[in-house]
Amino acid sequence: MKRKAQGAIEYLFMIAAALVIVLIVVRQLKGKGSSAEQTASAAESKISQELSSLLSG
Repeated sequence: MKRKAQGAIEYLFMIAAALVIVLIVVRQLKGKGSSAEQTASAAESKISQELSSLLSG
């Protein structure tokens, strides 16, 4: 009985560790996604400004 309980606890710890790793990866990917979105937005506005100045001048 004691051996089964130890195995079950080890299994639960492995699941918890996997969930922690998944949460860390998701958080990192979210941060990269928002950073990429800001970069793309800045590039879009700069290109728009350049096109406006070329068309008006």
